Amino acid sequence: MKSASALIGQISNFFQRRSEVKPNELIKALEREVAKQKNKDNLVPNTYTIYLGEEDCHRLSAARLIKALHETVERKVIRENCFMDGALSVKIKKMSVVEDPIVIVSGYVDDTAQEEDTINLENDVLSQTLIQDASSGDDDETIIANKTRIIETMRTASPRRVEYNLAVLTDSQTAEIVFGERQIYIGRKSTNDLVIDDESASRIHAYIAYERHRHVIYDAGSLNGTFVNKRPISRHELKDGDKILIGNTTLIYKVL
Repeated sequence: MKSASALIGQISNFFQRRSEVKPNELIKALEREVAKQKNKDNLVPNTYTIYLGEEDCHRLSAARLIKALHETVERKVIRENCFMDGALSVKIKKMSVVEDPIVIVSGYVDDTAQEEDTINLENDVLSQTLIQDASSGDDDETIIANKTRIIETMRTASPRRVEYNLAVLTDSQTAEIVFGERQIYIGRKSTNDLVIDDESASRIHAYIAYERHRHVIYDAGSLNGTFVNKRPISRHELKDGDKILIGNTTLIYKVL
């Protein structure tokens, strides 16, 4: 028979394991939230705040994961064939009372701060570095950094704009482009983002814009036209798996 102290230790370890949120759990929870919030007009919220316990919040607040969560929402919008107005904001915050390991609050904001679209170096560096205040070290062998000074230095640096990878456009040969929110051009001309070696394609045949968090393909006044799923288009909101015919070349649009 196990002692009371051993049983208490097991229970403590069980709750400790239970409370440790994995990155994939955040991604799945965010996908469910997007799908759940889609309204009758196929519109979803543009702000998502993920509340975690203190330890999980500190461990999961790195810029790389924030970027992945942002991409998760954008890709889900396309897969759900819905739309989003305004800039997307995804944040992770600490909650004081932990009942559920992950709590997501979503909403609609007309003027989301554009700074959400930059890499937060402070989170990335401080979450991976042991930093103490200069007054806290008593051990001569301890390396001590001034946390306040480091943060101030980071904040004076220009933020890096994030490039999101949301979809891929590929043909049956070797041409391929991974893209996100920037506009891309397709055709025979060598300066296009995706160059097609096809005499039936125009020099600038079509382009893909990013509107309401969806990729939209436009025919650029081409000679032979642009087709999506065998239908001629002048403008078309792309869906996962769409087949685009440019000249004699078929391109497949896939959400990552």
